[in-house]
Amino acid sequence: MEKKVVTLADIVGDDLEEEFSKFDLTEIQAVLIRLSDVDAIDIAHAELLQQQALRGADILCGYLGKIVKTVGYLEARVNSTKNKASLDYQAPEGKTTADMKKWAGESSSVVEDIQIKLAKAKGSKLVLEKKYDILIKSHHHYKDIAAGLRKTILGYSPGAGVPSEK
Repeated sequence: MEKKVVTLADIVGDDLEEEFSKFDLTEIQAVLIRLSDVDAIDIAHAELLQQQALRGADILCGYLGKIVKTVGYLEARVNSTKNKASLDYQAPEGKTTADMKKWAGESSSVVEDIQIKLAKAKGSKLVLEKKYDILIKSHHHYKDIAAGLRKTILGYSPGAGVPSEK
């Protein structure tokens, strides 16, 4: 069986602006619902919940990479579009002042459209980051539960039986 090479471009994508509103969060939501509805009753169950949380976090990592790229691109686009609109502005009558050029750049409808996209991207990024945090904390929570169950049920403690150096 031939191994498929997975590059960072495969994960983050080649487009500068991603369709972040179309990111599929179905699996993430399913994991979060399972984690909120289920208690770890044994070691195997705790480890399963731990793996599910990690899987959800892994999916979100790819989306976070794409959204960070998109936010950076949109921020750069806002600035360059605003600068271009300012430089291109000419007063219909009389002298064009620096304040008039600045106003033209800030009030451009094209700049406003890009700023709206940027605001949506930043809001989406915040949602993804919060879901990622929840999943990572859940992963560690279930990892601690599994370790506690190992210690109390099996009498196993990682590192036990290893003589300490004195």
